[in-house]
Amino acid sequence: MMALMYAHPQVYVETGVIDHAFPRAEFHRYLKQLVDAGFGKRVMFGSDQMVWPGAIEIAIANVESANFLTPEQKRDIFYNNAARFLRLSPEEMAQHRER
Repeated sequence: MMALMYAHPQVYVETGVIDHAFPRAEFHRYLKQLVDAGFGKRVMFGSDQMVWPGAIEIAIANVESANFLTPEQKRDIFYNNAARFLRLSPEEMAQHRER
């Protein structure tokens, strides 16, 4: 994944199934490698919630418990990176923050 992201700066990655189906330590290892390699601004939260009921709570907890991430990096993963990827306007982002 890191080689792909290095070669293609427009590529983002989402956490998907790995954030709840793998042991927390393994997910943290994977996420830390991406962040340490400089790709933290291109990681988006994903849960595959529609396939595995209850997965979203585990997925959120696994990102939240990543001690190596700053609060800003967690906000990036949960929202900011996807907002940039989707090219949301400042007005659209402001509407989301109001909710």
